[in-house]
Amino acid sequence: MIDSSRPIGRIRFGGSIAVIVLTLSGLLLSVAECETIRVASYNVRNYLTMDRLVEGKWRPEYPKPESEKRYLREAILEVRPDILALQEMGSKKHLEELRRDLANEGLVYTGSAWLEAHDTERHVAALWNGEIRIEVRSHRDLPIKYRGERDHVKRGMLELRVADEQGGWSLFNAHLKSKYTTVKSDPLSNERRTLEGRAVRDRIIKLFPDLENRRYLIVGDLNDSPVSGALRALRKKGKRVLSVPIEFSDESGARWTHYYKKEDSYSRIDFMLRSPGWHELERILGVIRHSRDYYKGSDHRLIWVDLPID
Repeated sequence: MIDSSRPIGRIRFGGSIAVIVLTLSGLLLSVAECETIRVASYNVRNYLTMDRLVEGKWRPEYPKPESEKRYLREAILEVRPDILALQEMGSKKHLEELRRDLANEGLVYTGSAWLEAHDTERHVAALWNGEIRIEVRSHRDLPIKYRGERDHVKRGMLELRVADEQGGWSLFNAHLKSKYTTVKSDPLSNERRTLEGRAVRDRIIKLFPDLENRRYLIVGDLNDSPVSGALRALRKKGKRVLSVPIEFSDESGARWTHYYKKEDSYSRIDFMLRSPGWHELERILGVIRHSRDYYKGSDHRLIWVDLPID
């Protein structure tokens, strides 16, 4: 039986969402529309020049193959986000290449940002629709103390401050340390990632001490599970709530975002976390793009959410 008062779907029409409510008999009762911004996050898997295996042959200093780039663009062109947060981007030239290729296929991004932090190979970056007013802030200096030595969050954090009529909101793009490590005393880099999560958390609190009255998203490849130390650090500090996860699933209801081929395992490590005071997002659900060919472009699946902005 269908609950006549329950919205059963959201359909996006070029910057707006139509919320459709049905009567018990299945007849259309009402349609309400609101303006939206579509925000996506995507780890584009080594979009850089590196030594790599290509078609069974070892290629030194080789760019990401064109076949992989094509599948990435296919995903982005299907979703057409207004703001696209990227992880594992190479140089500025690689970011510009992606922007140019998307423009040649009909998706124009006039705004871009790229962060050079302590990882000189893999970077966080962003592309956005030029109609959106954005101020870019780069957080390169996120210190941690790891194994008794001073260190930093490897890829820093990229902040986009988006202007709107409600005072604006921020998007924080982060890519925490992977599970690969040569530190035997910290298998899978769990301790390191937790420290990086705390450093990101503390910077956000420093920027916005009045968390309850701020609007922001923390997005990206956090390389850990929802119950990990890193995610707990990003969600709370003591009893103080820093963020609330937005729930995501694909068209089949599956919630995984990453496939680790070596272990043949699936996990949820890509997230969007909203500030606790952004109450308009309490019932918003995110989407994971579903495609059988996704792995040909990246080991991650693109995630996105439509944010109401009216």
